[in-house]
Amino acid sequence: MNARSNLIYCALAVAATATIFACSKQDDTYKPFIEGGEIVYTAKVDSLDYAPGRNKARLNWALMTDQRVTKVKVYWNDKKDSAILPIQRGPGIDYMNVTLNNLEEKTHSFSVVTADNDGHRSMSVDVLVNVYGDIYQSTLFNRPVKSVTWRKDSTIVLWSGANSQNLRVELSYSDTLNVTRNFILPRDSTRIALPAFSKGRMFTYRTSYLPHKKSLDTFYTNPDTYLVP
Repeated sequence: MNARSNLIYCALAVAATATIFACSKQDDTYKPFIEGGEIVYTAKVDSLDYAPGRNKARLNWALMTDQRVTKVKVYWNDKKDSAILPIQRGPGIDYMNVTLNNLEEKTHSFSVVTADNDGHRSMSVDVLVNVYGDIYQSTLFNRPVKSVTWRKDSTIVLWSGANSQNLRVELSYSDTLNVTRNFILPRDSTRIALPAFSKGRMFTYRTSYLPHKKSLDTFYTNPDTYLVP
């Protein structure tokens, strides 16, 4: 064997040793994950959605295919609180929801996992939900009255524009025959005509809000009164 052959042989030997060492380290790295057999996961929930409310939240999801799933677990408050929902899978897609009450008014992180009877679990699906309460309600104000014009046939009340969370204004008054009349001013409207409304009378109104388009609850301001001199 000449010098050139010796050099090639040594190089190949070094490469083979390095490969064996690398494989050995890789086996050591993954060994803790495969000891005891392959990890088995149940199918995770699909299409997780939510609807917030006053100190509550409702979570909705779908279970698509895995017939082994026998329960769904919901965690929040850094997993200090949880709810377990036992289920019996049907032949197709199962749609589920749960309403969680008595929640603190803040942003909550919810984690949803599935599990079977053998202790297998799914990967978690997470969602952030803003839960509303007295603090949110304290920030609400009545939609401002822009002007009031008295007429013999009816009194015209014009309103300032509404923000995106404003749902409607609810107005009531006692007319000239002492009959109570109620009116609704939708968000996209700015005018109410009050028939049989004389000077010196007043109307009462309040404004309702939806903090989220899917809000479970409507929030109301304290009523205000407006005297027409």
